Amino acid sequence: MFEARRQDHVTILRGEGDLSRAELTAMAAVAARARAEGRMVVIDLKGVTHLHYAGAALLAAIPGLRAAGASRYVRDLVHAGGAGGRLELYDDVEEAVRAA
Repeated sequence: MFEARRQDHVTILRGEGDLSRAELTAMAAVAARARAEGRMVVIDLKGVTHLHYAGAALLAAIPGLRAAGASRYVRDLVHAGGAGGRLELYDDVEEAVRAA
């Protein structure tokens, strides 16, 4: 499950629990629209316990997308899905927003 929240110039997508490929597809669509509007997008993975690694590849296709708070396990899944080299990973949402 995830929720999207707009805050100033940033859209934050907060994931929870186990993210399926369908949920990651929906998240990628929201993120792509926000990036097309010129907004910064941060995906908060702090509450995510598992994600479909193939769905992570969908996130790699969105330039400038940032992720924050992922556990080591979730980071490994992001890398296994091919998004590790393209998705900017940060320790927390605040750090992701502050990064230039």
